[in-house]
Amino acid sequence: MYRRQLKHSRVKNLFKFVSAKMNQVLTVESYLEFDTCFHLEYSTSISSFIAQPEGFTYCFEGRERSYTPDFHIVENKEVKWIEVKPFGKTQNPAFLELFRAKQVKAQQIGIPLLLVTEKQIRVNPVLNNLKILHRYSGFQSFTDIHIKLLSLVKLNGKVSIFDAASYLNIDLGLMIKVSFSLVSQGVLHTNLVDEELSFSSLIWSK
Repeated sequence: MYRRQLKHSRVKNLFKFVSAKMNQVLTVESYLEFDTCFHLEYSTSISSFIAQPEGFTYCFEGRERSYTPDFHIVENKEVKWIEVKPFGKTQNPAFLELFRAKQVKAQQIGIPLLLVTEKQIRVNPVLNNLKILHRYSGFQSFTDIHIKLLSLVKLNGKVSIFDAASYLNIDLGLMIKVSFSLVSQGVLHTNLVDEELSFSSLIWSK
């Protein structure tokens, strides 16, 4: 087992993802991997994730090769490795043959290796919504507005951000900021799958 050290080069850009879940800045080597981070950050079934984790060696065509998965995750208490690739590349027979060799070794180690493409990652409005939440995910101390909003939601079950701002007589922009911050922390919930986040989004608690 070994760990790669990512470095900038003329042909490869590095991307930084600030993870509140992991309390660290993760470095990834493609924009597709960067977009993957948003799903890993906000999935309630994933308790932890690491970019460019410790890798392993495997044998292919009589040669020993080294490999580092793009992500190491713990999903529903199960450890998994993830490889992120553009869908077009995954249709190449040579790539698939090589990837199967990696999967065989990963299975021997006892950790499944999964292949993920933009068809699972770049699904909207989900991805756009996760990026919006991430924008509001910075630390915010609880204020009277947070407490009033949580009390209103508890009283009504579900309420739109616009109606909450009107009822509490609070600036709509501030109410959006507070609402999305609470959603990003998992304190409140909203529909991230079917519609773009906006002031008309319904929020609720569980």
